[in-house]
Amino acid sequence: MVRLRRGADVGVASGATKFLNTGIPGLDDVLGGGFQERGLLLLFGPPGAGKTTLVFQMAFHAASAGRRVVYISTLAETASRLVEHIGTFSFWDAGLIGKRLFIESIYPLVRQGVAEVARALIDTVRSHGAQLLVLDGLMTIRDLHPQSAEHRLFIHEVSVALAALGCTAVVTTSEVPDMHGSTPSEFTMSDAIVELHQSDVHQQPARALRVWKNRGAPCALGSHAVRITARGLAVYPRIETRPLPGAVPTFAERLSSGQPELDVMMSGGLPRGSVTIVAGAPGTGKTLVMLQYLIEGARQGQKGLLVGFREPYPQLAARARSFGMDLEGPVKEGLITVLRHAPVDLVADEVLAQVLAEVERTGAARLGVDGLGELDHMIAVERRRRGVLASLTEFLRARGVTALFTREVGQVVGPELDFAGSPLDVLAENVIFLRYVEFRGALRRILSILKMRDTLHDHSIRQYEIGAEGIRVLSQVESAEGLLAAIARLPSERRVKRRGTAPGRREGKR
Repeated sequence: MVRLRRGADVGVASGATKFLNTGIPGLDDVLGGGFQERGLLLLFGPPGAGKTTLVFQMAFHAASAGRRVVYISTLAETASRLVEHIGTFSFWDAGLIGKRLFIESIYPLVRQGVAEVARALIDTVRSHGAQLLVLDGLMTIRDLHPQSAEHRLFIHEVSVALAALGCTAVVTTSEVPDMHGSTPSEFTMSDAIVELHQSDVHQQPARALRVWKNRGAPCALGSHAVRITARGLAVYPRIETRPLPGAVPTFAERLSSGQPELDVMMSGGLPRGSVTIVAGAPGTGKTLVMLQYLIEGARQGQKGLLVGFREPYPQLAARARSFGMDLEGPVKEGLITVLRHAPVDLVADEVLAQVLAEVERTGAARLGVDGLGELDHMIAVERRRRGVLASLTEFLRARGVTALFTREVGQVVGPELDFAGSPLDVLAENVIFLRYVEFRGALRRILSILKMRDTLHDHSIRQYEIGAEGIRVLSQVESAEGLLAAIARLPSERRVKRRGTAPGRREGKR
């Protein structure tokens, strides 16, 4: 055998957990808790999907937990080339090589026959006392020895012998089963089957993982997002597969928006645990409303999470400062956490997993998401949008988090709001509409509350101003009488487009 000696490049080992856990972030959740001890896990996918990265990450995780692991390659790739690639990941730990992790190649034996390969695998596991065997490249054996009966016997003998030795096996192959033809023996004899693949939905390339089966475990169905970084591979389960909370609590508490007159219009503020959309054209002050809401919470000692997609934090802090608001202070004190994602190559499940993790980590009572449009856009499959956003809002409500989302609308001037854009428009309890109107040759800003589910609220239209102290909603007395009278005469004032609503038809009361 060709063996890799001790003393390769250094790295950082991953943390130790139970052996049955893979150590891959998110994968154990998808598997339903791990995979069967002394069983056979088959990992398949095309070249470049991340199979070797995943199995090495598992191997180092097991070795760092004190297990003895053997990685055996059937490929012609040299050990130095393998180290050159895998050694760049942070989970690589050269100190484990030759002590608890043994890297070997049986490529020279493959041509001699499957019996020689089986004998070599079993002897190697026995000599090292291995508790985990990784066989990388089953396809090489099949290519050289394609007889199905011989191949089936090889899989059977190796899996039975390894189980008797107390060893769990992980096998990779690039062969994809034909759903309408004969199934390779390794697929029928495996205890768990995991697929890694790459997709291109609406010109948005992405890696994904699917669990075909996992004996004895309630695995999560469907494709789950995968990201490979310098830390290795991470899986982001579909948010719809997360266990839903039980009964969602109801709260009598109200949270101030940071704008006194708006709180009066909402009968005391936003109901705790509710979801609010602040919709409006560019420049109407949607982001300022969100900032005031989070900063007011910090002033009261409530923690908040700000999720943004467009403006970097320094730019956002500078904008807040220019309107008399201090964002930097609460951030430094840990009262507001900023989570910013550049709107490039975003995967919804990855972003939402980080949002929910930060909500739980910080104990945030308030959530501000600046950019519902970006969130909609990153859900590449349109039919998933309602389920994704419904799952998100259910988790937020169950934790008593009061969320505010900004949403940009296309119409700059006028009273009409198109509600056909996002499922969250329907799922949200509250919708606040900011807009421009033209009055006596100038643009004025006005605000109205389109809906507050199960809550009495002010239906009037208010003028508001943006100045050195942020947004200030004017009282009915302060608002220009002529402006409000002119708005009232507009024939389409109460026209709101919704899914399934014919043009010109008025919405009934909820």
